[in-house]
Amino acid sequence: MWHWIKHWLDWVMSDALPLSRSRPHGQALHTRYEKAGLTLYDLPVPWNADAVVVEAVLTLRTAASRHKANFSLRLPGREAIAAESLRCEAGDRHRLTFRLPVPKAHVTGELLWKQRFMSQVTIPVLTAEDFLNGLRLTLPTVSVRLGQRTVAAQTFVASQCKGLVASCVLRSPTALAPLADLGLQAAFRCDRTGAEYIVPASLSSSQLTSKEAVIAVTPPKVPKRAGTWSVAWQAGDRELHRQLVHGISARRFDRSLRVSDTRFVIGDKAGHVRFAKQPPVSGEFARLGPCFLIASAEPGMAGECRLQVQIGGSNSARPHSSEHDLLITDGPTMFAPGMVEAAELDRVSGFELRNKGRLLGTASLSPVPAAAVTAEGGFKPTPDFAWSSAADDELSERLNRLMNGG
Repeated sequence: MWHWIKHWLDWVMSDALPLSRSRPHGQALHTRYEKAGLTLYDLPVPWNADAVVVEAVLTLRTAASRHKANFSLRLPGREAIAAESLRCEAGDRHRLTFRLPVPKAHVTGELLWKQRFMSQVTIPVLTAEDFLNGLRLTLPTVSVRLGQRTVAAQTFVASQCKGLVASCVLRSPTALAPLADLGLQAAFRCDRTGAEYIVPASLSSSQLTSKEAVIAVTPPKVPKRAGTWSVAWQAGDRELHRQLVHGISARRFDRSLRVSDTRFVIGDKAGHVRFAKQPPVSGEFARLGPCFLIASAEPGMAGECRLQVQIGGSNSARPHSSEHDLLITDGPTMFAPGMVEAAELDRVSGFELRNKGRLLGTASLSPVPAAAVTAEGGFKPTPDFAWSSAADDELSERLNRLMNGG
């Protein structure tokens, strides 16, 4: 008897009573998609997503309205899709779920209850062409491993290279999840030998769900001979960016070394250190040493070199020279090998910087000699003087004062 009464009540609530009292109310629709085991709420839905999930949060006040079979999702050109689940969350609040394959294009469907229209559902679809068009590769960088260091470079010494690292920042208007099976890779190719190494770039789960990611890959082989390498980033069958790096010989690197400027490092008795273009007057400092600004003429250079600092006119009690290893780029690198006590500078005429015996620059402690005019209008020869950038600056300053009447 009770079962008969229950069915009668359900019929009354769902069909006999006014529709507004028995039908679901307050629906809120959400669309998400699944890819590579991840759930993403970022729309549009990519063409290669594993599935599309449409959720509706409903207020179901009667038992008759809480049957999953009463709900369906209708898309144009295909049969109605039955609900996958209907769960009660709290009181009359229920969550209705539909799971469906990714449509081939942007589509608008209808959420139905007992074949009656409830709400409109829009599923935007992202095509492979649109995804690749929106993909942007920025800050492409090739770094060279030199010993314990990794330095961004366009040019490097091939014999010093311990490995290459290619990195970039990948950006997209939508999540990077389509790359899970579309594929991202870097192709390293040696133009001299034609050897090519394809290195796939694997993105983490957090990177796939993000719209921006930092990617880094390294080839399995180390370029040990001079030549040009190209690095091409590819997503699917599309090339995003290509750049060149050049491996040069150690001899060419040594010839490219230049001293762009010289300074003096001056330390007082209180321990303070300052830099000066010209050496100070004796008695105004406690220690003094040279400072050279060194660079390579090769663009984007990164290489290590061994420099020798020779002390001109030094007595035998002090080492005549010292050697130092330094990382050189195409920008000025400050090199200050150390300072000498003031008492030991009496017989020091200056400092010379050399590489494999070749003089790169000098920091002279001798004053710039003044030119003496003879009675015949000529110039008396000056004593030997090691010309430096500091002397060049002083000459320019004196000429400017002379031209301006100073």
